[in-house]
Amino acid sequence: MSMLWRRKAAKEGPDESGRGISVDDALTLMSKGAVVADVRKRREFERGHLPGSRLVDIKAIRADPVDAIWGDDPLADTSKPVIVVSSTGLRANGAAALLRQEGRDAFALAGGLAAWVQDGQVLIPGPQR
Repeated sequence: MSMLWRRKAAKEGPDESGRGISVDDALTLMSKGAVVADVRKRREFERGHLPGSRLVDIKAIRADPVDAIWGDDPLADTSKPVIVVSSTGLRANGAAALLRQEGRDAFALAGGLAAWVQDGQVLIPGPQR
């Protein structure tokens, strides 16, 4: 992890609405079926992403949150919480706020992918599966 990522992760905390969550809290929600929406660019995602995460375009969230996150899964439980992930948590905060405006239970991973890596968690390389 680069020094820039470490510095940004150290500064990052919960978003102003209090909906930023720690890596431990994210793992707990994931174990209960939360959806992980990664709002980074495709090339960033393919370098490494959280297990089971979905690559989601922020613009698509604005247009139709359900289709953006669950569109490819007709059997998805859209009532599950959403954990939004970005490199440092900044983009994730904005996307989680958009989802909350639409009535979704959404959280941003505080510190983003940098915090995830710093905690020693696994990243999966390659395209979305």
